[in-house]
Amino acid sequence: PLAPASSGSDPTSTKPKKAAGTFQLGTQFWIFNHSGEETSPPFLTDAWLVPLFYALIMLLGLVGNGLVIYVISKHRQMRTATNFYIANLATTDIIFLVCCVPFTATLYPLPSWVFGDFMCKFVNYLQQVTVQATCITLMAMSVDRCYATLYPLQSLRYRTPQVAMSISFAIWIGSFILSLPMAIYHRTENGYWYGLRTYCIEAFTSKNQERSFILYTFLGVYLLPLLTICFCYTIMLKRIGRPVVEPVDHDYQQVQHLSERSAAMRAKISKMVVVIVLLFAICWGPIQFYLLFQGFYLHFQANYETYKIKTWANCMSYANSSLNPIVYAFMGDSFRKSFKKAFPFLFRQRVRDNGMHSGSHNVISVPPTQSRIFCILG
Repeated sequence: PLAPASSGSDPTSTKPKKAAGTFQLGTQFWIFNHSGEETSPPFLTDAWLVPLFYALIMLLGLVGNGLVIYVISKHRQMRTATNFYIANLATTDIIFLVCCVPFTATLYPLPSWVFGDFMCKFVNYLQQVTVQATCITLMAMSVDRCYATLYPLQSLRYRTPQVAMSISFAIWIGSFILSLPMAIYHRTENGYWYGLRTYCIEAFTSKNQERSFILYTFLGVYLLPLLTICFCYTIMLKRIGRPVVEPVDHDYQQVQHLSERSAAMRAKISKMVVVIVLLFAICWGPIQFYLLFQGFYLHFQANYETYKIKTWANCMSYANSSLNPIVYAFMGDSFRKSFKKAFPFLFRQRVRDNGMHSGSHNVISVPPTQSRIFCILG
């Protein structure tokens, strides 16, 4: 017999049905003991390996995202529009890690849902809310950076922390509304697998309704954000590197320095773009394509191999919450500097060593106006 895949996050589950020798949970068929004896189900490797992986994700994600929020709140100079979006991402990740991952992890060692009907609805609803908010925030942040790159001076009026907070608030309201189907259609049902069990499932009224929700999730939570991010950062890369000021009094040395700075910034943002797009696509792609294939392929075969694929795909998507702080925060110079200021005892020796060699470095000054433009582009 196979371990039950009765995850509350399974968006293709249907009502369990008892048959001669088998019962159906979602689209997975499981063999049960014909004698009706309520013996203990087999304890498989994934019953401890997957929860262990989830625990590691929680530890890394809570520490990383917590540090992001701490650094932004502690240092006033970090309270920029972009960093408010990053803080919003960190908040969604923390809520997801605390309120959703532990419940999903218990589904592997426990053969039944033990948290009741309300938690069945609440956990899946909150998971959809956080994922939806994350995707919309990523889109908002990419559009914000694109706007700042195309219109560096005009954006100073609109790219403020207050505007970013208002947009973030609207993102949460929209995510709560868009995720309501997860609370409406989730409920607990009884099934049989080594005895009577309770499962947290989705109960759509029709197959077309189920497929519509799968298609909406694929387009709205994966494909559209990915295309938006790629489009915005492609425009940014084409724009960065072009001179935004004309040379004054034929100061070609100044123009050459500007060109070198722009080239360095272009290379840095290019690297960031590649990491952002690849991380988002790699982490969320497998589970989205699996659910799309499971919902629309008429000859889909549910077996232990597909169960392992889905388990691996879920682990990949959950890992994104622990990797976000590394990509969106600690790859930035401002976050690293602020982190060192917040925890000076961790970098005391390194700062002392750098100070001994600081006298040998030549510093090239940049006029204030040009420095401001570089800050906008970054």
